[in-house]
Amino acid sequence: MERRNQQRELILAPNEYAYVLDTTKGHINAYVGPNKTSLAQTDQIVAFNEKTKRFESIPLQDAVCLFATAPANWYVVLKNPAGDGKHPTPGIANSLTTLRVGRKVIIPGPASFPLWPGQMAKIIEGHRLRSNEYLLVQVYDAQEAMRSWRAVLGLSEGVELEGGAPTFQIGEKLVIRGSDVKFYLPPSGVEVIPDRGGHHTRRAVTLGRLEYCILIGEDGRKRYIRGEAVVFPKPGQVFVQKNGSRRFQAVELSDLSGLHIKAIAPYTDSGGVEHREGAELFITGEGVIYFPRQEHALISHGGKEIHRAVVIPEGEGRYVLNRRTGEVSLRRGPCVYLPDPRQEVLTRRVLSDRECALLFPGNEEALAYNRGLRSKAVPKAVSKAAPARRGRSRSRDRAEREAEPPEPPPAAGFDRPTSFEEPMSMTLANRYAGAVRVEIWSGFAVEIIKRSGSRRVASGPTSILLEYDEILQPLSLSMGTPKSEDRLLHTVFLQVSGNKVSDEIEFLSGDLVRGRLKLTYRVNFEGDDPSRWFAVDNYIKLLCDRARSMLKSRLRRETIRSLQSDITVIVRDLLLGAKPESGSRRGLLFPENNLRVYDVDVLDLSVADEEVRQMLSQAQLETVRMAIEVATRNAELDREQRLLEITRATARDKHATALLDQQLTSERAAHIHTARLLAHDHEAALAQLKAELALATSQRHYAVAEQERATRQANEEARLSVRKAQQELQLQLLRAQVAAAVETTGAIQPGLVEALTRLGDQELLSSLSQNFGELAAVEGRGLLKTAQRFLDFVPTTLMPTLNDTASPGEPDAE
Repeated sequence: MERRNQQRELILAPNEYAYVLDTTKGHINAYVGPNKTSLAQTDQIVAFNEKTKRFESIPLQDAVCLFATAPANWYVVLKNPAGDGKHPTPGIANSLTTLRVGRKVIIPGPASFPLWPGQMAKIIEGHRLRSNEYLLVQVYDAQEAMRSWRAVLGLSEGVELEGGAPTFQIGEKLVIRGSDVKFYLPPSGVEVIPDRGGHHTRRAVTLGRLEYCILIGEDGRKRYIRGEAVVFPKPGQVFVQKNGSRRFQAVELSDLSGLHIKAIAPYTDSGGVEHREGAELFITGEGVIYFPRQEHALISHGGKEIHRAVVIPEGEGRYVLNRRTGEVSLRRGPCVYLPDPRQEVLTRRVLSDRECALLFPGNEEALAYNRGLRSKAVPKAVSKAAPARRGRSRSRDRAEREAEPPEPPPAAGFDRPTSFEEPMSMTLANRYAGAVRVEIWSGFAVEIIKRSGSRRVASGPTSILLEYDEILQPLSLSMGTPKSEDRLLHTVFLQVSGNKVSDEIEFLSGDLVRGRLKLTYRVNFEGDDPSRWFAVDNYIKLLCDRARSMLKSRLRRETIRSLQSDITVIVRDLLLGAKPESGSRRGLLFPENNLRVYDVDVLDLSVADEEVRQMLSQAQLETVRMAIEVATRNAELDREQRLLEITRATARDKHATALLDQQLTSERAAHIHTARLLAHDHEAALAQLKAELALATSQRHYAVAEQERATRQANEEARLSVRKAQQELQLQLLRAQVAAAVETTGAIQPGLVEALTRLGDQELLSSLSQNFGELAAVEGRGLLKTAQRFLDFVPTTLMPTLNDTASPGEPDAE
């Protein structure tokens, strides 16, 4: 029983809450922690399902919910807020309050509160915007947006809009630019619309100098924007994309390329020339950079947009067809010909087998080529294509298409398929058949030797084309560490700056200890005559041999202990020279090829003999141990001296403190007296200020009340005048209606009424004759008696009419 009671206890910590349903009354209470409650048998733990909008029963262990918490620079989107704007009170059971169902408010952080039953909260981080980012917001409550229109637009308090406060409509979309607002928290009344990926922040399009983008609105109008610019779309506009990109490069044209354009709207260009709608243009020229415009539509031929010139070598020719006259002319080479697609088309002449045999006897290749052209010219039969996807219902395909996000429409243009594509697909094999081109990187140089004996040096970054009789000077550079003559790198590129050469030197010290030294040389080639750089075939061997000779001779005069401590200084002073008081070292210059070593890095110094290495290590440990002991003794001496100094300083401070205490006591009494006098004066002045403030407050309240009364009186007078005007309009309308009715009634004459009555009787008589005439003739009765047997609504006023029109032989109506 005790265990069952514990299972029915609801324990809530701070920052927790739960919903409990009273099954006898249907009430749902919100229990907010800190709280401990024993649940009755009629109490049921429930949770609000945001998808179904219903309360569902859940286990007790799943009942605890955390507060909706938004830190600073975050905000909470709260649906169905409370009518009084309050949240459940912590520590008690809160009865359900009245909710504004269907409403939605935004609460900026920092905020933490529990939710009423039926409320839904979504916590979103505040939107930090870069200068090329923006937000798309939508108004869902126009009244709330108008109350906080500055926050809606992201304006500070000091910024005013031209024309005053704007007006908002439900469903209206706005763009918040990062160039105007660096951080944005939406107020109540608007919401930030995420993109297809669920991201709230959207990126604008940054255009370079020769780039442009296209914006298309919901009305189908396009806007072309050229760079340099950061483009933000307006509400209802999207970027036109092509191959996943929203930026497009401007088309660079020359005399050998052009664009075929159709004018889709009349316009006047910058030169004052008017173009009508439907006119076609061919834009070409040297140095022309084309940016599209709204009035242009690009015409592509076979999917290709840029028209290229065709090369006609000397002794050859091409046929050109005039599209307007149908005349075929011969264009002879040598030339580079760019046909105008508005008027000209390159064409081919297809020869028959007999013509091939006459013109090219025995030439099977020409015969096969012309047969291939004829086969391409024959139109192929169009076969009915099979369905692309079988076994799938149309409804499923339609559902998949509707589920896919809509893509922005492509740019306007025309694609004219054609079987002739040679000018657009022509390729000249110049990569290997042309002149030899050498790319020289930054920091490298090559020497170009002409067979006549002249030479020149080219330094990178650059690209050179070799003459037919020019070659590059080869180099053979030593490789490996240590450098070896057996391993050589054959190249034509010489690194003239930022070069690094590594080497390893074995030496013998002054105390006959063999060691190994690893170095890195940093070298540059200098001088006004670059041709001297290539005077030495293997500059690495020259550098390493001379440096080894100098270092072995110098290290032979030093002991291994001194080398371990001063090896870097010894090597740098030897190779680079002594360090001057100002400036850098002079370095090591090689006059043979103007090579200068401007820096040396000592990487490692090792001893070849293992026994000597261990002895050196032991000596180093002993030296370190003695240094530590000396440092320890010095520290103890310093500590004792410091303690004595602190004791003497403490005594002096105590004496000075006693003297200062007596002096401060007398000064404190004088200050207390002075402070009391000042306090009395301040209290009197404060009382007078309070009285003046109360008088001014009462006067201001009276003025406000008088102004409100005058405003209400003016509003009432305006309402009365409007009501009087409405009543007067209603009276005029009633008078006009009465007059119209009187005129209509007076237009009806007595003779007209009788004529209408007579006409109605005749129509009824005709109907009775058609339906009861034969029956009356068979029974031998009159038409009226026969009709009255079946119809009781025949008026008695028809009797004279029936008597007058009765047929001979029929009895008269009684």
